[in-house]
Amino acid sequence: MATAFSDIQPDEYTPSEKHPQHGVIIGGPAARAKRIEYGILLSSMVIGSLGALYWTLTHATGWVEWSAFLFGFALINMGVGIGYHRFFTHRAFEAGPKMRLAIGIMAQMACQASVLKWAADHRRHHAFSDAVGDVHSPYVDGHGKKMGKLKGLGIAHFGWLFDNTTSDMRVYGKGLIDDPQVLWCHKHRWSIAIFSSIILPALWALAFGGPEHIIGTILIGGFFRNFFFLNFVMGVNSIGHVFGSQRFETKDGSRNNWFMAWMTFGDGWHNNHHQHPRAASSQIAWWEFDLNGQIIYLWEKMGLVWNVKRAPAYIRNEKGEWVQKDAKVARADLAEPEAMSADDGGVMFPADKQRHIEPAE
Repeated sequence: MATAFSDIQPDEYTPSEKHPQHGVIIGGPAARAKRIEYGILLSSMVIGSLGALYWTLTHATGWVEWSAFLFGFALINMGVGIGYHRFFTHRAFEAGPKMRLAIGIMAQMACQASVLKWAADHRRHHAFSDAVGDVHSPYVDGHGKKMGKLKGLGIAHFGWLFDNTTSDMRVYGKGLIDDPQVLWCHKHRWSIAIFSSIILPALWALAFGGPEHIIGTILIGGFFRNFFFLNFVMGVNSIGHVFGSQRFETKDGSRNNWFMAWMTFGDGWHNNHHQHPRAASSQIAWWEFDLNGQIIYLWEKMGLVWNVKRAPAYIRNEKGEWVQKDAKVARADLAEPEAMSADDGGVMFPADKQRHIEPAE
């Protein structure tokens, strides 16, 4: 019996090579489907961005095209940070069916694959962050081989999209593969991508400019918008694990990077996030503004979402170190980055022996 995600992972496939980590598939139809899908998405963004550059140099562009860009940038920024990341991956809050569907559609408007694929991959990233099995580490490739800094940054940024490893949906997709809203979004991911990249910018051009603005708005407010934002999302995976500050001594290279944080509406406070991955907001200090977290809190006040998870409060001790304000909560919270929660699919392996902390040669 075919599963609802057999288009990206066939029901029957036995890899000739076994990956050292649980739930990682090497080669086969799933890897081919991954390369084809990401190839189509990325090439359309690159070609569209080159078209946007040409159009900007040869035609008059103005507020119609660039307002579409800014509106779309904000929309997909919320979709990725709140939808793909904090809700579908980490279950930072709960929402009803209609809200889940709306969040899923908004996320997939960024054209970064379906919520099923994105969330499953990101769960695997947290299960093996910067160790054997990580999806996009700047330190080890998909097979756990150590890399130099330059190559590692390239692999973590875009290279991982085209390697031959995939996340087993039956392991990392728990709680997603039987969710009707997730499966609807997965089934209609190409329609959502076309609507986001072409139809919505065209309608924007007609509403605020005229037919003469359609091509420029599609190129700038559609394809270039997607590619521009994609680089910041990927930058959290690459730059955000190499450059920046570390408030917490996590078992990975996650960093807080203020520029990435501002450009991703809060996801760049990445070290904070890896310490408290289920928190709806990654803000720890007052200056670490997390817009997506504030939006979730607003939705909570409006009754649109509930059971919002929050990181504990932190203060500086006499040594200048950041410590949890409530010592009892701090002791109970030590296992959070490792064990996570059953709501995340139960795949975060609380037993350290199930994780290869040191990357393979």
